[in-house]
Amino acid sequence: MRLRLCAFAIASRTMETILIAAQKGGAGKTTLARNLSVAAALDGRKVLCLDLDPQGSLRAWWEGRDADTPAMLDRDPAPHALKATLNAAQAQFDLCIIDTPPAAPEWLSEALGAADLVLIPVRPSPDDLRAVGATIAAVNAAKVPFAFALSQTPRARITEEAARVLAQHGRVAPVNIAQRVAYAETGATGQGVSETTDDKAGAEIAAVWDYVKGILNG
Repeated sequence: MRLRLCAFAIASRTMETILIAAQKGGAGKTTLARNLSVAAALDGRKVLCLDLDPQGSLRAWWEGRDADTPAMLDRDPAPHALKATLNAAQAQFDLCIIDTPPAAPEWLSEALGAADLVLIPVRPSPDDLRAVGATIAAVNAAKVPFAFALSQTPRARITEEAARVLAQHGRVAPVNIAQRVAYAETGATGQGVSETTDDKAGAEIAAVWDYVKGILNG
């Protein structure tokens, strides 16, 4: 039976919250959210996913999963109810990963402020690098730790150049998320790449998760 939760007990432990944000569409937010959540679950974390993107791509992926973890609610909370949901979820989970829309709605600053870490996926292209400034400004205004993750990366000089540009503004994950067929295929099958035979993709995500854990653990 799939795990669907609509109510929580009184919180009894601390839960860490990772919010995936990028105001430019197509940056790879949902890909990062679903694969990071699977990697964390495989690592023994009790993971809750929340989908605040009206497109509902993270939820659609989860609906296609056979595994019981990570978990989702029957319904994702409205943005104004996010903090209450996070507070209640601490009773059952030790990690929450939140997907957000490719835009800057009024509630985004409050959602950013509720996170322990914001991950910003960025494609190594001039358009994406120009657009990331708005996300950086929003995260800095919320005064929350953040890190960049290069996504959909080709094996080309532009990837290295993008990493250098981003490093001027904050931390950059040392492992890139390459442009691989497995990421698209698992979006349809309800899997994470860590659950497939694509060892290279699985190793990438495991390394990103290890990097994230290091930040969260201080």
